[in-house]
Amino acid sequence: MSKYTPLCRFLESQLPEAEVSLTFDQIADMVGGLPPAALGRTWWANATATTHVQARSWMDTGRRVTKVVLGKLIVFSAVTTSAKQDPIVKTPPRSNRAKDSNSILDGVVSLEQVLKRAGYDSIVQAVAAHTIFLHPQTVAQTNGEPVFPVVRNPNRRGDIDTQNKVMYDDNRSPTLAFTWAAQQLKGRDVQFNHVWADAKSRSTYTALWNLCVTPAFLAKTTDGSNHPEVTDALKYRSFELFGYVPKGLSALKPPVGYETLRWRDSPPPVDDLEALFRYRLSRSPKSGPANSARELGWLFSGWIPDQSI
Repeated sequence: MSKYTPLCRFLESQLPEAEVSLTFDQIADMVGGLPPAALGRTWWANATATTHVQARSWMDTGRRVTKVVLGKLIVFSAVTTSAKQDPIVKTPPRSNRAKDSNSILDGVVSLEQVLKRAGYDSIVQAVAAHTIFLHPQTVAQTNGEPVFPVVRNPNRRGDIDTQNKVMYDDNRSPTLAFTWAAQQLKGRDVQFNHVWADAKSRSTYTALWNLCVTPAFLAKTTDGSNHPEVTDALKYRSFELFGYVPKGLSALKPPVGYETLRWRDSPPPVDDLEALFRYRLSRSPKSGPANSARELGWLFSGWIPDQSI
């Protein structure tokens, strides 16, 4: 008997040809709780690998998972000609062969396997354990505003757009804003990420509450393409720490399973963020943040051009 035997018995009790819909909570109650990995689509794959013991609970009853609404609803359907294609790993267009069952390698599966060997139940659990946000006392000094009038456009790096009152840059400006506020160096093989990925938004691109840093080997999971459970957790973590969301959005609710995540500690708080930034700008007078502050102003000049930089 396995942990998922109750689910198997329940499905066996239903009409063989019936489509069975169960909420995430119903399944969790049935089996005594689901692991954080169940917040990802891969966990619900119709796979026979030994690492997917949960799949036996529905596949042994002649069913496949045919619909997943993460954290909310799972639909099990009888295996028929029309249901043989796994909806969790659909045949992709030619430009996205990484998900094809005939692909040479599935990076999502590989990462899950490596992390499980390292003791993590899920990718999102590993991301939480290795992601750093700034200290809330530091970020509170920005009142939810960006630090510099910068947006992303690497092709126009350094250009000042006086009409829109922005300077174009690559990820260098938000990276400097974060490391200066953390009072630490960048470190090796890391990536600085935007929690809310709108690179053309002046209000969020250098906002400290919208930034975090992860090891490079986990950074791909933060873009949302294959791991919505990761981006959901990062967004709520930012809201939990700082209380801010992009304009037009309402307060967030914790994703299912969020309470099981253990996050890495923030660096110590900064007592006077303005003084720290002015010192750093004086030491980097040719940097993108310094140029934008002189030409367009910045948070601590009231967005008036600051010739003291």
